Amino acid sequence: LHDALPISEKQLNTTIIMITANGTIQKAVLAMQEGAFDFLLKPFQPRDVERRVDRALVQVRLERENKRLLAELAEAKEQLIAEMQSELQVAHDIQMGLMPKESPQIEGLDLSGRCIPAKQVGGDFFQYFYQSGKLALTMADVSGHGMAAAIPVVLFNGALECQIYRGESIQTLFSELNRTLLRVLDDRTFVCFTMGEIDLGTRKLRLSNSGCPSPYYVRSSTGEVVELETDAYPLGVCAETDYEVREVQLQTDDYVVFCSDGIAEAENAAGEQFGYECTERAIRQACVEGLSAEAMIDHILEAVAAFSGDMPQGDDMTCVVVRV
Repeated sequence: LHDALPISEKQLNTTIIMITANGTIQKAVLAMQEGAFDFLLKPFQPRDVERRVDRALVQVRLERENKRLLAELAEAKEQLIAEMQSELQVAHDIQMGLMPKESPQIEGLDLSGRCIPAKQVGGDFFQYFYQSGKLALTMADVSGHGMAAAIPVVLFNGALECQIYRGESIQTLFSELNRTLLRVLDDRTFVCFTMGEIDLGTRKLRLSNSGCPSPYYVRSSTGEVVELETDAYPLGVCAETDYEVREVQLQTDDYVVFCSDGIAEAENAAGEQFGYECTERAIRQACVEGLSAEAMIDHILEAVAAFSGDMPQGDDMTCVVVRV
């Protein structure tokens, strides 16, 4: 008995029935713990051995069938994961394809935008629209994460493009989008949306916001950073919502910065948030250095990354910057 224990790795694939005259209950338990299938004491009857062998063969067949089924299950799981990854990549490509691959080149403006989903797909979105001497900068954040947010993003993009090319006022645009989303979205889904429209002739900015963090306006003449606050429910929440419009006369070297809440709400290992004060501080520093629109986005995201450390990104982060 002692010479046969412990069972080697090679013997693990062999069904072992111990037969010995030197046997006690304790040794039988030890043998089973070390990997023996069964235990027989001498003297024994041949029929007893046959029964033990038959039972062992049944066990072997069951184990082989279980291994086969487990292998098939593992293969099916890998195939399913591969298919889901492929579908998520397609969804990611579709969503990112809704947003500009590069910024439009418009005389008198330095423009840049970036969206970094927390997962392969997300709920943030930005887009530019240029028509009739006006440039519209838009940013949206759909409630939820992952596919639950990505599908409404596609729907919202279609509704926005349909409405914006009608050339209606900002108030009318927001109201029409709100009515559309109330009709097609469920009660738990809504869209935070902000839009700034710049008249390229007068450099006047007209802005409205429904639930996004207030855009930042930096006056080059004073270095002051102002939050362009407006008060309205997100789109798809309440039918009777009025959308306030603010106007700002932009000057040379002024900045306007749009940031989704994923930037201010980024967390570090202690559970602390980056916050709106740190966001404003990063914007102010970028303005002092006279950074380009793209470099400012880099500066803001680098500040968030330095604060968060190794913590994974918890929400989509989108930033759009325009410099006169």
